[in-house]
Amino acid sequence: MEFKVRIRILNIKIFSLTQKELLEQMAEGVLYTPNLDHLIKLQRDREFYDIYQRAEWIVCDSQILYLVSKLLKRSLPMAIPGSSFFTAFYNYHANNPNCKIFLLGAAEGVAKKAMENINRRVGRQIVVGAHSPSYGFE
Repeated sequence: MEFKVRIRILNIKIFSLTQKELLEQMAEGVLYTPNLDHLIKLQRDREFYDIYQRAEWIVCDSQILYLVSKLLKRSLPMAIPGSSFFTAFYNYHANNPNCKIFLLGAAEGVAKKAMENINRRVGRQIVVGAHSPSYGFE
C-alpha cells in the first residue's frame, strides 16, 4: 500500500501518517524528520530545500509543527520524532534479514558504540557499519 496524503506546511509536504503506518509502509528510502529549525532553514537555504526534495519520506518530527497543522484544513495525525522512530524501526525490522542500517554521525566512537548496542539488543547485525566523521563534515 502506497501512502500519498501529504500536508503542506510552508514549502514542504509532510506525509500524514502514524508511526505504525510508517513502519508498515517504509520498506526503503531516505527519511527526513523536519522540526521547526528545518522548516525555517527550508525557507532560506535552496541547497537544503533541494536535498529535502529527494527524500522518499518526510514526516513531522516536531510537536510544534504537529500543533501548527491543527490550524490547517487537514492536520497531521501525530508527530513522529526521528529519535524515537529509529528505535521503533530497528525493533520492527529485527527479524527482517533484508533490513540493513548504517549509522553516520555523532562524536568519535559514539556511532560504533551505538552499532554494538543495537546489534546486541536486536540479536543480529542489523547495523552493518558506523562512522563518526569530523565536525563540519557536512
